[in-house]
Amino acid sequence: MKLTRDAVEANRERVIDTAATLFREKGIDGIGVADLMKAAGMTHGGFYRQFRSKDDLVVQAVSRAFTQMSAEITERLANSDQPFAALVRHYVSDHHRDDPGHGCSLASLATDAARHDDPALHEAFGGIVASYLDLLTGLVAGTTPEARRAAAIAVLAEMIGSVVLSRVVPDQFVAGEIIDTVATDLIERHAAKHSRP
Repeated sequence: MKLTRDAVEANRERVIDTAATLFREKGIDGIGVADLMKAAGMTHGGFYRQFRSKDDLVVQAVSRAFTQMSAEITERLANSDQPFAALVRHYVSDHHRDDPGHGCSLASLATDAARHDDPALHEAFGGIVASYLDLLTGLVAGTTPEARRAAAIAVLAEMIGSVVLSRVVPDQFVAGEIIDTVATDLIERHAAKHSRP
């Protein structure tokens, strides 16, 4: 029985959503096409009717993951009178650390992407970094655009680094200590900059 165009598109979207979660959980090389399609409730044979290659799916999954994370961040910031603190507390959190499948691709896949020789994947990650830097540049303090840009770069690196480190240490107390220390430090430094005359 031939599937309708809508059914084919719905299946494709389901595969991208599944891949967006599983790549963040297991890494780009941590799951193969057959297992990914099985997790999406489909057969392996249908993959190449929907995607040119696994690399093609990776790029689309990374983009989907970023779209999902961006929507969540946008909603949180819109509902907060302290958007910088809201962003930091959302990103640098136990929840983000413990649920990589629904978190930021930078914290879960950036090192994987750096090892892949795929210009489209690098371009996708470059776009994610640029988007975060644009967002942070508008939230951090600084007397000049250059100072705000520099602060945004440092904040982004600290946010990502804290989540990555907290995921890799086996001691849960230390993992929590990393999250709490970095989140508090970032928020206090940002608040201190805004409070200066």
